[in-house]
Amino acid sequence: MNDWKTMYREKLCTADEAVGLIRDGERVLVGGVAARPEELIRALVRNAPSFRGVRIMHGLSSGGEEYTDEKYRDNFIFETLFVSSSTRKAVNEGRASVYPCYYYEIGHLLKDGDIPVDVFMFQASPPDEHGYCSCGLMADFIREGIETADRVILQVNRNMPRNFSLDTVIHVSEADRIVEYDDPLPVFPRTKITDVERKIGENCATLVEDGSTIQIGIGSIPDAVCEALKGKKNLGVHSELISDGIMDLYKSGAITNLEKSREKRTMVAVFLMGTQELYDFADNNRALTLRRAAYVNGPFTIGKCSKLVSINTCIEVDLMGQVVSGSSGLRNISGSGGQLDFIRGAAISVDRKGKAIIAMTSVHEKNGVRTSRIKPFITEGSSVTVPRQDAEYFVTEYGIANVRGKTLKERARALIEIAHPDFRPELIREYERRFKVQY
Repeated sequence: MNDWKTMYREKLCTADEAVGLIRDGERVLVGGVAARPEELIRALVRNAPSFRGVRIMHGLSSGGEEYTDEKYRDNFIFETLFVSSSTRKAVNEGRASVYPCYYYEIGHLLKDGDIPVDVFMFQASPPDEHGYCSCGLMADFIREGIETADRVILQVNRNMPRNFSLDTVIHVSEADRIVEYDDPLPVFPRTKITDVERKIGENCATLVEDGSTIQIGIGSIPDAVCEALKGKKNLGVHSELISDGIMDLYKSGAITNLEKSREKRTMVAVFLMGTQELYDFADNNRALTLRRAAYVNGPFTIGKCSKLVSINTCIEVDLMGQVVSGSSGLRNISGSGGQLDFIRGAAISVDRKGKAIIAMTSVHEKNGVRTSRIKPFITEGSSVTVPRQDAEYFVTEYGIANVRGKTLKERARALIEIAHPDFRPELIREYERRFKVQY
């Protein structure tokens, strides 16, 4: 530990040499999003003829999954914990396996040996004066990967910000091989907010009280919500993800973290995802704490947050309040992620003032075809992300439906009232058929 610089030099090698640690048939866990070690991945693909049946596993990714190509079928087996846009094709063509699991559960699956890992590869910052490297944008299962894998390969990237949380760090002594390569970090541009999305954001904001602790994702609807919250006071953050919208809200002064029931004065999250401006904001910022997903997304951790408001989006919802967020029929689009983690955590919020919100546009349009997000029945084959028993608030540009404590008939009527007017007649017909009453 004291002579970490010598240790560092001894472990330093090229990416091609580092992946030589991997043996046929082994499972390689790869860091997700900003923790993804792109040069090590490229080395795997470059040396594909040397491998047979190597299992590559990761969650949310940001592109560069060449190993999913059909020509590498004998070399690599792709396993995913969350379907990304860049891996969706491989999954839906049967060239990948999907693990259905909650985000908070992954770390436990690794530590308990339910998913054994041979090699863990990820990227982090250069070491500090004590030999500690930091993956300053991602904490999810970094520590579980280090602690359970037989071998750890670290890509040191000078572009990686630092974070002070122990859940993001690795000491030089914990790595078996170290590769220095400065890949650019994956950035995700801001999306333009439409008038419809801005109205949804305003509707959501009416449900958020001053002093609330919020959880929110990335995209135009979450950004619209953040924009609408700028007039609030003393908000706190306990969220799976921090995006540019949260950063803007913090800079506006609406987020102070002073009234949180736990971990005051700091925003708590699992990872960051957004623009370079966000990454610069995160570097060495003590107002931000990254913790592992098993902790942040654990429903009992979330339940200890007072006035916790969870705001998420979905693909569709039926008249019973069943929410679909990860698939469309048998076609996988994403995964469960942390949506239900936070919805259930909000339900047991320590002060009983938690709220779970599903925010969505009333219609989805693709290739000129418009469909209602509120449907009589969920699409056949779709997986239910949020059971009807867990549903609470639904928000569209047409209003808010609170289905908590409502009968099936009452919640169906409430959902119809916030559906797009063009699709209400169909929903009303199903309502009358199902409940044997006139709408």
